[in-house]
Amino acid sequence: MLYDQKQLPELRYMRQFHDDISPNFNYEQDILNKSLSPYMFQNVRMFNFLDKLRPIIALSFDQMNIIKNFKNYMVNKYHYKQIG
Repeated sequence: MLYDQKQLPELRYMRQFHDDISPNFNYEQDILNKSLSPYMFQNVRMFNFLDKLRPIIALSFDQMNIIKNFKNYMVNKYHYKQIG
């Protein structure tokens, strides 16, 4: 999320133009849907609350990527496309 927001949309499009599939999990949109019960999303108030939590949870994942990349000086600190 932070890595994608840091770049210009046109430049990001040009870099990913020939990519067939994305090996990355889109955790910004899917992490709550995959980990919580669908019953929780039926209530309108709970859905709005969980929808507001999505960016915060995505930011916590991005901060973990920065910590993982801190010791690897060959990549950008916002790089998230590593395997494993």
